[in-house]
Amino acid sequence: MRYVKHQSTADKKISNNETNDDIEVSIIIPSRNKYPLNLFTLYSLENQSFNVKKMEVIFINDASTDETEEKLKNYHPPYIFKYIHSTQKLGRARVRNLGIESASGRILIFLDAEMITEPEFVQNHYNYHHITDNLIVTGTMHSKALYSCIFPEFPDQFTNKIEKLTKENQQIYKRFKNSKHPIETPYPLINKDDIVQGHFKDISYSAYPWFEEIISNYNVKLEGFMFPWMAFLTGNISIKKELITQAGLFDEEFFNYGYEDWELGYRLYKMGVKYVVSNKMPTYHQEHPVEERKWKEAVGNFGLFTIKHHDVDVLILALELARMTDLNTMNNILKEYKSLLKSNPEQFQVFSEKFIYILETIILMLEVDIRHFNIIGAAGFSSEAKIELQRDMQQIQKLERFPNLTKFLATVINS
Repeated sequence: MRYVKHQSTADKKISNNETNDDIEVSIIIPSRNKYPLNLFTLYSLENQSFNVKKMEVIFINDASTDETEEKLKNYHPPYIFKYIHSTQKLGRARVRNLGIESASGRILIFLDAEMITEPEFVQNHYNYHHITDNLIVTGTMHSKALYSCIFPEFPDQFTNKIEKLTKENQQIYKRFKNSKHPIETPYPLINKDDIVQGHFKDISYSAYPWFEEIISNYNVKLEGFMFPWMAFLTGNISIKKELITQAGLFDEEFFNYGYEDWELGYRLYKMGVKYVVSNKMPTYHQEHPVEERKWKEAVGNFGLFTIKHHDVDVLILALELARMTDLNTMNNILKEYKSLLKSNPEQFQVFSEKFIYILETIILMLEVDIRHFNIIGAAGFSSEAKIELQRDMQQIQKLERFPNLTKFLATVINS
């Protein structure tokens, strides 16, 4: 193992990081207070069919205050393991850039610290890039969930759900029954053997309807989906290092939770990189307590995203974030909006300006945590401007090809 202690965010060079020409794949795992989930993730990577001499795992401990440092600094797996410890919190973007800068492989796999993989995980990611260039491959949308640990913060309804799930494997259920309540520290329900034997899958379950909505409505290449870059989800994604270097890596202004992955994914999309959603490398997310402040952090980072990319493709994400539409409706609104402007560029130019301003207002209301009613008033539209918008909506409605767009406009006008 190569151990590097990264003392501050100003240190950009990492010692003892010589290039290994045999490395094909670098797996980048940032981790902050994810023990023992991160150890289970590392165990699953020991069980790969891919040649371990051609893969490295770069584990970045982002100033964890749990047992990560104590338990992992002397970890010795069969694969090449680079352990980087930052004593100061780097943030989600910087910590992944540190992993990229440390990587020797031409193919990068980004993996969350609480994701358990199956034996063909690395090989199947590698196969896609071995055959095709200019590609981003994601397995995140085929993820399942499981409870590998009981946490003290879990409410009773979580514990009741865990009890029901663990009944699918009597050995794991026995461990659950042996747990003492109240629990003061994370209590593991699985062990390394369960990962090697695949027993952890007995207690997994489908938990991500948002992902299922995408894969059930669009094909593996996301054709017809206006937001393919949403597939850039760093829980389980791979890309060639040269592509991510050309795009400029993660934007380190995204320090807190959310949107640093989509922002890079959007830049890669505009470069012409293609996306593939694959079911050949599923992962199993180990559920854990989620901090309440993450919502506010995500809204703040979304605002930063819209400042950096003031495009309708990004601004319109506010509709789903504000729960004004579902994902498919938002997709159809954007598709119809672009089709309208393409077929009637001069007639609806002024309407286009109003539409963008409406989206900007919805974003602002999100950021200040105001309910989305009287959007027209919040946008500062005069009575005359509101009447003009109503006329625009009626004209669009007469074209009979833009039902989702006109319905959304009606919602805004009547809010």
